[in-house]
Amino acid sequence: MSARSSSWTRELVELAALFLAVAAADLFANSVAHVSSGVVILAVLAVVLMVCAVVHHRIRHRPRPPAPAPPSVVEEDIPPAAMWRVRATVRDTPGSLAGLAAGLASRAVNILSVQVHPVTDGVVDEFLVESRAPAEAIAAAVRHGGGRDVTVTAADAHDLVDIPTRILSMITTDVTDGIDLARSVRTLLGECELRWEPSGSPTDGAEGTTMRLADPEGGVLTVSRSGAGFTPAEYARVRALLELDGEFARWLRAQHSAVLLASGEELTVRQASVADVPALLAMHFRCSRRSRRLRYLSGTRTSAADLTRLVNRRHGRTLVVVDPGGDVVAMGNLMHDGPDSEMALLVEDAWQGHGIGSMLLRRLLAAVPGGRAVVAVAEQGNGAMSAVLRRAGAELDRVEAGVAHLTLPAR
Repeated sequence: MSARSSSWTRELVELAALFLAVAAADLFANSVAHVSSGVVILAVLAVVLMVCAVVHHRIRHRPRPPAPAPPSVVEEDIPPAAMWRVRATVRDTPGSLAGLAAGLASRAVNILSVQVHPVTDGVVDEFLVESRAPAEAIAAAVRHGGGRDVTVTAADAHDLVDIPTRILSMITTDVTDGIDLARSVRTLLGECELRWEPSGSPTDGAEGTTMRLADPEGGVLTVSRSGAGFTPAEYARVRALLELDGEFARWLRAQHSAVLLASGEELTVRQASVADVPALLAMHFRCSRRSRRLRYLSGTRTSAADLTRLVNRRHGRTLVVVDPGGDVVAMGNLMHDGPDSEMALLVEDAWQGHGIGSMLLRRLLAAVPGGRAVVAVAEQGNGAMSAVLRRAGAELDRVEAGVAHLTLPAR
């Protein structure tokens, strides 16, 4: 059937429907007109139609019920984000780092910084990350990404400082406060343990979680830590730090200052070194038993090994006073002991009462790193030492077994 024929058919049907509707309306009108109650019927129909229209409008436009509120989340149930240091060994092949990154991303771990340390059997990737996931979950994600020998340790915002900036800040601190090797090594490596031995000939190098280095000052320095092993790059950093420390020590020994006593003698004050041990032994022999007891709280003679440990800068700082003839006549020690520093003085009997102890105390206090308190012990009968310390601001903490413990608060 053609389109034109179909159009004519549709128009004929529509016309027939129109005639039928007109006929029905006319029939209804005539029926109502000839019935006595027709007007009432029309009015009722009108009202019914209006009610239906109003109900339909209300149904279509009634307000929808509010959507159910999402389940409330208790804030305490969400663990706070924490910073972690993650180390893992991977194969030195393309895509290895991407695999670790994908593993961390699967646990919503945000990577803040990355370091890569080449080793003999691959590379060690070190990440500083932030995540709400616990350490065990982060380690599992790294292993899933292809890492092995995985360690995850707590970190803080200070670890965000990059290595070059950290080294420059460390050098600045060492120049202003004096080199503290333990502090400097921990700045480079993080938390670790340092142990100095007075003798030994180690083979320099790092093996696992321990590295041993020949100390330019003499002896052996051993650095160890738990968890991740040391990399060649970390060993090289500590070796370079020791070389810097040695140069700084030589510069310190070259520095000296003259002190003119009220009696007219001119003495020299300088940093002590292992080379001064024979002269220090000779001074101890010239000191009376009483002077040695007041210094060491015992009358036993001090050995060369004891003095070698005292003058080693790994344990603190020692100043010596030298007379015009080259003899050492006084010694002041500032030994670092945990968060505090311990002060001790010894002046040869013939030079006591000339203000040498006070002068040494002032110079040693000027070398105390910021934040460290200084403690000293003295026999109750050592009035001269107690007076020197009190003039410097020391406060008496306690007296035990005839020994006074004094403290100078941290600056």
